[in-house]
Amino acid sequence: MTTLNGRPGNTPRPQTFPACLDSTDSHPRQRGKAIDPSRVAKAGYSVPEFCYGAGIGRSKAYELMGDGLIRFVTVGRRRIITDSPADFLARLAGNVEG
Repeated sequence: MTTLNGRPGNTPRPQTFPACLDSTDSHPRQRGKAIDPSRVAKAGYSVPEFCYGAGIGRSKAYELMGDGLIRFVTVGRRRIITDSPADFLARLAGNVEG
């Protein structure tokens, strides 16, 4: 058995929905169905995802988190930003204009 790069090993499996996302379906979910990204709501962002979406650098993001301008939670050693980049920029624009 070969993988995409031609080396032997496990081939990638399709991702499936977590059971908690299936509550809105009227029919039971079949195992092995691929995830439809448009159905999954983004509740938190990693620091690189947020920086890319907001157009800011990593060090500036950590500085703004320290100042309390970016809301986040810490899970273990990881920071998950609970603001969306669009909400953050809108709130920042409101502070600058007002």
